[in-house]
Amino acid sequence: MKRLAAILGSLVVAGGTFEAVASPGGQGVDARQHRQHHRIEQGVRSGELTRREAARATAQQRHIRAEERRYRADGNLGPVERADLRRDQARASRGIHRQKHDAQDRPPAELHDPRVNARQGNQRARIGQGVRSGELTRDEAVALAQEQRSIRQQERAYKSDGELTKEERQDLRQDVRQSGRSIAREKNDEEQR
Repeated sequence: MKRLAAILGSLVVAGGTFEAVASPGGQGVDARQHRQHHRIEQGVRSGELTRREAARATAQQRHIRAEERRYRADGNLGPVERADLRRDQARASRGIHRQKHDAQDRPPAELHDPRVNARQGNQRARIGQGVRSGELTRDEAVALAQEQRSIRQQERAYKSDGELTKEERQDLRQDVRQSGRSIAREKNDEEQR
């Protein structure tokens, strides 16, 4: 999960590091590289690219950028160097296409946990019922609602990389169970509205 975030992060950083290279067709080296970066990113999000495939494609993009820097070191990008960069980019583009359309797909991550979502809905209803019945004071209800928001924020953070791992699901379920115990404890204590 962190590795995928690092790959995507390096793609984002890499996207803005090029100098523009004009070409007769109006497609500079940087514009083409930018499009390839987005194709890799989209392939990761959709599951068309595995982590290994994305890492390989990203490394190839880094290699092309390094090559461009070497060519530009003398302050001039000649026609032979420009043609070599275009050839490398065309090869990289074909590689991205091949990898996105091969049989190696990463299964799309299921980004929700029905058990967690159902229990959270139930807990929100229990908090509302406790307020209406007077079993929960306003302060207790506010604290319990904040606990629910914290769980939802944690869930969003876990989902931010496009994957909800088994460990993350277990952590969310444990937080929801703890929240349920907090609701029961507050509803059954002696404080009443």
